[in-house]
Amino acid sequence: MRMPLVKKVIRTWKNEGFAVVCSKTKNKIKRLRGKDIGGYGAWIALNERDILDTEPLSYSPFFSVVIPVYNVADNMLRECIESVLGQTYKNFEIILVDDASTQKSVREVLGKYERKHNISVIYRKENGHISRATNDGIQAAKGEFVALCDCDDLYAPNALYEIAKKLNEDRTLDYIYSDEDKISEDGKVRRDPFFKPDWSPETFMSYMYTCHLSVYRRTLLDKISGLRTGFEGSQDYDLVLRVMEETAHIGHVPKILYHWRMRQESTANAMTAKPYIMKATVRAKEEALERRGLLGTLTLLPEISQYRVTYIPQGNPLVSIIIPSKDNPEVLKMCLTSIAGNTDYDNYEVVVIDNGSSEENKKQIEDMIPQIENTGTMKKILYFHQPMEFNFSRMCNIGASKAEGDFLLFLNDDIEISEAVKRNTNLTAPVNQWLSILTGQAQVSYTGAVGCKLYYPNGIQFQHAGVLNLPIGPGHCLYRMEDDTNYYYGRNLLDYNFCAVTGACLMVERKKFDQAGGFDEEFAVAYNDVALCFSLIEQGWHNVIRNDIALVHHESVSRGLDRASEEKEERRKREMEKLYEKHPKFSDGYDPCYNPNLVPDKGDFSFNMTNNR
Repeated sequence: MRMPLVKKVIRTWKNEGFAVVCSKTKNKIKRLRGKDIGGYGAWIALNERDILDTEPLSYSPFFSVVIPVYNVADNMLRECIESVLGQTYKNFEIILVDDASTQKSVREVLGKYERKHNISVIYRKENGHISRATNDGIQAAKGEFVALCDCDDLYAPNALYEIAKKLNEDRTLDYIYSDEDKISEDGKVRRDPFFKPDWSPETFMSYMYTCHLSVYRRTLLDKISGLRTGFEGSQDYDLVLRVMEETAHIGHVPKILYHWRMRQESTANAMTAKPYIMKATVRAKEEALERRGLLGTLTLLPEISQYRVTYIPQGNPLVSIIIPSKDNPEVLKMCLTSIAGNTDYDNYEVVVIDNGSSEENKKQIEDMIPQIENTGTMKKILYFHQPMEFNFSRMCNIGASKAEGDFLLFLNDDIEISEAVKRNTNLTAPVNQWLSILTGQAQVSYTGAVGCKLYYPNGIQFQHAGVLNLPIGPGHCLYRMEDDTNYYYGRNLLDYNFCAVTGACLMVERKKFDQAGGFDEEFAVAYNDVALCFSLIEQGWHNVIRNDIALVHHESVSRGLDRASEEKEERRKREMEKLYEKHPKFSDGYDPCYNPNLVPDKGDFSFNMTNNR
C-alpha cells in the first residue's frame, strides 16, 4: 500500500539531479537541474523510486527517536524534525533534548513542536554535552527501540519502516544500522554514499563504520548505562564497542536511510575538523582492548585519520607453517629462505608436504633443508614426501595432521617475504612482523581465517586483497589495481573483514580449523580456500585481511594459471557449482562483507547501476 503524508510538502531532498517530494496528494521523484556526482544521481533514480511504498507488518515496534539539540541553525533543526515526522512508518515518538542552547531561536523552534502528541521536549538547565543530553532522552524513552539522530541531519522517509521491516525478519536483533550518504550544508546536494557491510567486528575495530542510522534495543542501552561522558566526539563509537561485547544480534539494512549534513565543522567533512575526536577514539579503542583481555598497539594512519589496531600475540603459541609443494626446489628455497630471514616471530615450525617430486628434486629439497634450518629464525623444517594425485585440500589436511602448532598458516611455496614491498608507503608495519601480526589477529575470539595483501613481483599491483563472493562467483578484490591510493573507505588501508581470503596465505587457529572440518577434499584445485572460509563463517567466525602486511606472490609458478586451458576452465566451473551446492547460503552472490548496492561483477566497489530492489 502507498501511505499518504499529512502535509502539503513535508520536505524536499535535493541531490545531484534528483529530489524526493512528499505531498498530501502525490508522492513522486522529480527531476531537477543539478550535477550527478560520480553517477550517484543515476543510482538514486534507479533505486529510490519505491521508498514511499509500504506493506503491512505483523510486528510494529515502537521507536523513540532521540535528538540531542545544541545551537543549531533554525532551518536545519526544522528540517531534521520534519524528516522524522514525515516517516511512512507511524509508531514512534520524538524526544528532543535541548542541551542548554545559548542561541535563543533554538527554544523558539522547539516550542512550536512540543505541543504535538508524539513529541516531547526536554530542556536541560546546564550544558552537559552530547552524551548527557542523549542519555536524558534515552531515560525518557518509552519505545522498545531507541533511534538516534543528530539535530542537523535528515532521516530518509522510509528509515523507520525499513528498520521495523528488518525486525520483522529477526525479532532477536538488539542493534540495527543502515547505509548512509552525505548532504550539503544547504541541503541541495546528496553525495558520498556509504554502502556498508553486514556486521563486521574487525572492520569496526578499524573505524566507526556503522555510524548512522543506528537503532538500539532500549533494555540493552539501560544495561550498559547508555553513552559515557568523556568520549564526546566518539561517544557512539564507544557505545557500539560496548554493545558488541553484550550481543551478537546485530542487523544491517543495505539502504540509504540517513543523510549526514556536511557542515564546515562537522565530522561528515573530515575527522580532523574536530581533533578531540581522535583522542576520544584512541581512548575508546584502548579501553575496549583492556576489557576484552587483549594486548594491542594503535598506529595512526594520517592520510585517513584513523587508528589501526595491531594485536600482540599472547602466550607465544607455536605456529605451524604448512607449505604444499612439488618439483619446485628453487621456488621452495626462495620461500623458506625469505621466511628465515624476514620473520621476527621465532616460535614456528615449517611443514612441507610434497605430493610426488621426482627423485632428483626430492634429493635437492632434502639437501637444502639442513642448510636453511637454524638460519635466521628458522628452527625446524619437516619434509614429507607422499606421492599422490594433486589435491591441494588433501595436502593441507595432511600437513595439519603432522603439525604440532596451535595455529596453522597455509602458505604457497611461491610466496616470498620481501623488503621490496616497502616501496609502498601504505604499509605501516615492518616486513619482518608479518607472522606476529597474523598470529595476534588469529588469537582474537571472533576471528576465523586471516590473510594479507599479496603483490605481484616487481611492483605493488594486487594479486590478492581479499576475496568477494559476487553473483558471478568468487573473485579477488581490487585485482591487478595498484596499492597507491585509498580505495573505498580504506579497503586497502584499514583491516577489514572479508568473506574469504586466499589459501596462498591463510592462518587459522587449529581448533577453529578442526571445527570447520578442515579443507574439503572434494575441492582438489579451485575454491578450497573459499569453501573453508564459508565454513568458518557458518560456524560464527569472521575472516580478516590485515592490510598492514604485504607479501610477494609469484603466482602460478607452481602449477600454471587455472584459466590457461579450456579443460581447466571447465574444471573451475564444476568446482564453483559444487561450492554453492555445499554452501547454499552463499549462492546468488550473498556476501556478508560486501553490499548489494555495489557492482556485482567486479571488485572495484563502484555503484551497482541496475535496479537491485
